[in-house]
Amino acid sequence: MEQSSRSNIRVVAIALMITIITQFLYVALLAEVGIVEGWPLRSTIWTVETIAFTVLTVAALAALANDVHHRVIWAALAMSGLFNAIQAGFGLSMFLPATEMAGRESPLMATILAGAFLFFFLAKALIGMAGVGLGLSLFRNGGAAAKTVGGLAILTGAIGAAANIIAMPLGMELVFQAGAAGTVATLFAAIAAWMVSGKN
Repeated sequence: MEQSSRSNIRVVAIALMITIITQFLYVALLAEVGIVEGWPLRSTIWTVETIAFTVLTVAALAALANDVHHRVIWAALAMSGLFNAIQAGFGLSMFLPATEMAGRESPLMATILAGAFLFFFLAKALIGMAGVGLGLSLFRNGGAAAKTVGGLAILTGAIGAAANIIAMPLGMELVFQAGAAGTVATLFAAIAAWMVSGKN
């Protein structure tokens, strides 16, 4: 594997890990805080996420161009970064003015939330699928540690993809379950991507 391709894949892995950290911080610090009250921290986290997702998209596209063996995986991760950047952009640009204008429980806010989470679920499903692909690569071509991580990436990726696909038509009903499954899938996809970058 060329050095440039290895570097791009490691950037993908790091960007995925950053998004896991931001999601953990969001849930831990802001899950019970209102949009207006928590806006300074909330907007900061979403800004970091938007940048991380954009970097993920660019790095995955660069990896796609150089790594002929995993092009579908990098394409899936590039699209996931794009869709996640869009959903984070919904939050940054629409949540505060919609809440101030119509209230947190208004039909307007519900519509914006549904749109944002459609992109959220789609992005997580794509990450899960990419995790399955990365896991298969490790499982087929690695040692004991790679096979272990590969197996976990396959398992969590399949569950994360399925959970988020199921959640898409249901709006907010399965947001926590699908989000948790997607986050675990993202963790193992990131680890698997880092390990793939070290091969060859």
